[in-house]
Amino acid sequence: MLLGRRAFIEGLGATAASGAGASRPWPNGAHGAVSLTYDDGLTSHLDVAAPALEARGWRGNFFLTLENMADRVGDWKKVAASGHELCNHTIHHRCDLRPFNPDRYIHNEIVEAQTVFDAQFGKQPRIFAYPCGATNLGLGNANQELHRYTTLLSHAGFMAARTSDGDPMSPAYAWRKRMALNATAPTYEKDSPVEALDYLELALRRGAWAILVFHTLTPGKLDPGDTSIDTHEAILDAIAQRPFWVAPMGEVLEHVRPRALRI
Repeated sequence: MLLGRRAFIEGLGATAASGAGASRPWPNGAHGAVSLTYDDGLTSHLDVAAPALEARGWRGNFFLTLENMADRVGDWKKVAASGHELCNHTIHHRCDLRPFNPDRYIHNEIVEAQTVFDAQFGKQPRIFAYPCGATNLGLGNANQELHRYTTLLSHAGFMAARTSDGDPMSPAYAWRKRMALNATAPTYEKDSPVEALDYLELALRRGAWAILVFHTLTPGKLDPGDTSIDTHEAILDAIAQRPFWVAPMGEVLEHVRPRALRI
């Protein structure tokens, strides 16, 4: 789920937010990169999304909430073993963080979830996705709240975190802002591939990294945030027809990591 489609860092224009103008070659001569991400650990991700990606030779990111994935742990283990990245989306998917003490929230909702994920799925990239796009952790203005959240995530051992707003990113921008990575949920408000196609074309023009976010995949558009299987397939087909490198977020982050920091 998402809150409003608001920017996560106030005061940044579209050009600055995307790092437009910066460039770096992507693998295999690709003109841009795409990561396909799925939030909440839903049954349709196991039954629809993972097979659709694997049929194209791709792997994605599945951001799991502990309470959603508990009934099909064995299936999620198979998804992890097949090369997808299983990442943290908290235990209970809280959308309003104002009632919570920041330190206790990080421990009770995120660190505790990560302990379970590590035990069940082995080594996975420590990447987080903000539930509902909410970053209002603790007191202060939006920038102070976000800074507090990202700092606590870093201290908890996370290498990156994904928002749900913002333009495709240059490699340099993505590494610099890796605790608040731009992304878009292109079908959240309307079950159509059009917004996704526009976003992908922007990524190609800029030589940038596009992160797409999906939630429930259904035979037909039912509830807010759902994506029909036909629309999902159309978006995947459009990506396959364009010169993108498709990879999960951990792989892309390793590619854009400054060489001096690589082990």
